Parts: sequence; structure tokens; C-alpha cells
Amino acid sequence: MPDNAEDGDALKPVEGASRLLQTLPVGSWAVATSGTRTAATERLRDAGLPVPGVLVCAEDVLHGKPSPDVYLMAAAGLGVSPADCIVVEDAPAGIQAARSAGMGVVALTTTHRPEDLAADARTSSLAGIHLGRIEHHTRGPHFLELLVLEP
Repeated sequence: MPDNAEDGDALKPVEGASRLLQTLPVGSWAVATSGTRTAATERLRDAGLPVPGVLVCAEDVLHGKPSPDVYLMAAAGLGVSPADCIVVEDAPAGIQAARSAGMGVVALTTTHRPEDLAADARTSSLAGIHLGRIEHHTRGPHFLELLVLEP
């Protein structure tokens, strides 16, 4: 979902969000938002999307995006190194935050022009993101390979 969870308009999930989240292993993804926990939780539920076990919101950090704080806290909550994380982001400030955290970025071109989103990959929806492979580790997190396929 776009990271404007404070405005009053009803948000619909980005195309492919439900499918992608259903394919990811439990505990392998988080939401890191500049919105409040109440708004983020409400928006996820209203969109029919699950609320993740790791949900980092505005009230959890001292500095919002473009500071990397929300992403670093999300990585810590997942128990993974920031360098092993991929962020899906739709705004330049969020991309800057992810980059500052040392994370890879897939930009959603739903709210800004593609040329304004300096990411590793760009996609117009989550329908183009697919889980390639999963390596299960008995101790610690999974290794996931994501493929971005744009028509």
C-alpha cells in the first residue's frame, strides 16, 4: 500500500499485494511506515491484507523517512541484516531511507514518476514481483529470492 496512511481516502491494495504476501514465509516480511500504528493497522485490515508480526510505525522511531530508522528497526525485528533486506517503496524519501539503511529497493511507480525513483528495480504493481526460491535455514531467517518481471 502507498505510505500515505494518514490521509482520509480509502486505499486499495496495490495489484498483486495479497498474492505476494501469501507466497512469503511467515515472519519473513515487515511493514515500515511513516504512518501511525493505528492508521497502518486499519489500512491493512481494510485492504484485506494481513498485519505482519513486525510493524514499525512513526511512534516507534525518533526520526521519520528519509532517516533509515524505520527500516533498520524492521530488519532488527525480523532478525536479519539490513544488507539482506529488500524494500518495496513508492516514494523518494522512503527510497533514500532504504538506501541509507544499506538495503536493496524495488520502487513501485504508483505515486511518482519512474525517473524520480532511484531504485534497483521498478514495477507498476506487485503483480510483477515473484518469489524465485527459498532457502530454509534451521537456525535464523530464510533466504528469499525475489524476481521483478515487468511486461
